[in-house]
Amino acid sequence: MNKRSLKEEKIKNMFDHISCKYDLINHILSFGIDFFWRKKIIHLLDKFNKVKKIENILDLATGTGDLAILLANKFDDACIIGLDPSKKMLQIAQKKIENNFLEKKIKLIQGYSQHIPFKNETFDAVTIAFGIRNFQYIHLSIREIYRILKPLGILGILEFSNPSNYWIKKIYYFYSHFIMNKIGNFLSNNHFAYNYLKESILSFSYCGKKMSKLLKYHKFNTIYIRKLTFEIVSIYLSIKIY
Repeated sequence: MNKRSLKEEKIKNMFDHISCKYDLINHILSFGIDFFWRKKIIHLLDKFNKVKKIENILDLATGTGDLAILLANKFDDACIIGLDPSKKMLQIAQKKIENNFLEKKIKLIQGYSQHIPFKNETFDAVTIAFGIRNFQYIHLSIREIYRILKPLGILGILEFSNPSNYWIKKIYYFYSHFIMNKIGNFLSNNHFAYNYLKESILSFSYCGKKMSKLLKYHKFNTIYIRKLTFEIVSIYLSIKIY
């Protein structure tokens, strides 16, 4: 196993370890706004659905299934596949799915974004909520997304970004380093986990125009970018082109 594979395995084990408290900690640290962020990308995808019918959706880095469940509730006729490397996160997602009586609409698969186990041009849409920054092979992953998307299929990404305002950036930096870290470490009892999550947010470089360039390189046309909550997070909608 090479160095990057070891890191990938370590991250997977980290998510396994914090899985039971992951939702609680995220809701507390984001003041519950993470639910609004997910609802926003669902709303935008629904607008696209009125133009081109979305019937098969792949939710990558599905985690505990929050976005997959929102997708299932919004897109009545769609089949949703949730894929994630963490077995324990998927176990929690499965319980949520059963509690919402969505077993027939959502199927979960353990796997990695750089090896998506589906045939070419299978899905109408791919979604990634707060997961692309954890991709260890981001170019391979986007190439795989392109492969399994149908022509003119849509890729919806929701991810943390870097605020451009000087004072917002200072406040966000302080919150990330001192408040989020302490609360996350206290609740999860896992220093590595929340130090990693903090660093992955602050060091993720594919924001704004750089994300668009990355997607364009892989033959995606970014049709919409929306920054939310003082530019802390961004939504990107891109179309597969030839």
